[in-house]
Formats: sequence, C-alpha cells, structure tokens
Amino acid sequence: MTNASGMSAGRLYRILDFSRAVQIFESESLHFAHPSAWDDPYETRISHQVSHALFAQCWGQLGVSDAMWRIYSPTHMGVRLSTSTKKLSHAVRTASKAGGYHCTTGKVEYLSQHNLNLKVREIASALENEFDLSTAAKILYYKREAFTHESEWRATIYCPDVERLQVPKGIAVPVNPHKLIDNILLDPRAPKELVDAFTYYFKEKLKFKGRVGRSVLYKSPAKIELVDL
Repeated sequence: MTNASGMSAGRLYRILDFSRAVQIFESESLHFAHPSAWDDPYETRISHQVSHALFAQCWGQLGVSDAMWRIYSPTHMGVRLSTSTKKLSHAVRTASKAGGYHCTTGKVEYLSQHNLNLKVREIASALENEFDLSTAAKILYYKREAFTHESEWRATIYCPDVERLQVPKGIAVPVNPHKLIDNILLDPRAPKELVDAFTYYFKEKLKFKGRVGRSVLYKSPAKIELVDL
C-alpha cells in the first residue's frame, strides 16, 4: 500500500485509559484493531478479499477537545498521548517492514451521507474491476460528517498471514514508546492526588523522560472586575 499522509510533521493525539497507556510502554507495542471491533458499521461496509486482514489505529489531530475528553475519559482517568505524523509513520513503517506487512497512513475525510454513499460505490466498483490493495484500504479513510469532532488521522496495516476464518480483534505492532511519545497529559478533571500518582508512575516506574502534567482545559482564567461608575 502507498503512503497517503503527505508526510507533514503534524501533531497527533490519542486519549485512552491510564491502564491502556501503561500497557503501551510495558508491552512496547501499539494495538491495531480490526474495523469490525469499532462502533461505526460503515467501517466494514465493503467486504472484499483482504478485508479480514486490515487493521488500523486512530489518532486525533486536535490537541484541545472537550468532546474527546468526555468520550474517551468518562471516569476522569484518561491520559492523552502526543506524537507526530512523522514519528508514527516511521514507527509503523519500520514495524511493517520487519513483520512482512504493508502499511498506509493519512487523514480521514468526512463526507455527507450522500457523498459517502457515492464514494463507497466508487471504491466497490473499482475493486470489482481490478483488485488493488491501496484502493481496498481507502474505505477506512472516509467517514460520515457526524464524526468530524474526532479529526482522525489513521495508520492501517495489511497482514497477509491472518486467516480469514480466525480473524483476531486486533494485532500488536512493535514500537519504542519512549521514542514515539513526546508528552503525556492527564484528564483536566482529575483530582491532584490522581495526577500526582499517575505522574509518579510514568516518571519513576516507566522512566518516561517527556513532560507529564494535567491538561489546563478547565483551569480558571484570571477574572476581570469592572468598577462601578
């Protein structure tokens, strides 16, 4: 598959539960999910000869998002990992080459329901005429406008050794998390005690050298007092 990212060094963010963030460091791997494990049924609308062997991971391009904190950190125990398109693309390409996989990366485009239906039919028609791996992966880079708040950037991997009758929910892609992750932010609603505990774990237990702190999304601004005339 070809690279669709344009390779601009944009920032990427991923909010996930503290335990899952720790797992990335301890396992030194990223979890790439099969699209059938996602909530949106449109992710698996086209079934083709390698749809069982495509796995992806999603990152967001918005660094500050109230919606994303509320969706992915409902118990206030989420953390936001930060990296760049360049770092993630390099890590995924390196792992893909070592594992005999094929990969592609790029932004998700959000379309109206009508335009998405047209795009799906266009891709399906192209695959019927001549199957192409890059074309088959394209469907994972289009979503409905209802999901625009995610502002997604995706990495997709094709694993030719996956059996059609035993499709796993996901695969582990080896990475060096200390090189991949730049900084870690904790939920802006988390109490100080939790922030201190999580910071200690990342710094002292996992030896993370980057910045760890709480998001200031809900930090109170300086008040402006108007003098009565």
